[in-house]
Amino acid sequence: MKTATKVLLILLALIVGGMLLSNVASRATCSYYGVQTDRETRYAAFVGCMVLVDGAWSPRNEIRVVQ
Repeated sequence: MKTATKVLLILLALIVGGMLLSNVASRATCSYYGVQTDRETRYAAFVGCMVLVDGAWSPRNEIRVVQ
């Protein structure tokens, strides 16, 4: 295999690994927010942390608007 191909494969593996770590960190942060605020939370792909407010799921970033 050529060195350029090896470098691209290593770079691709690092990018995918970084994305996986970011996803795990986001889920952990969402769960920790739920523990801190005593609210039910879940992580939704492409939206982020969702919080159950008055029987409806709202994005965590928009909770101030809902309250």
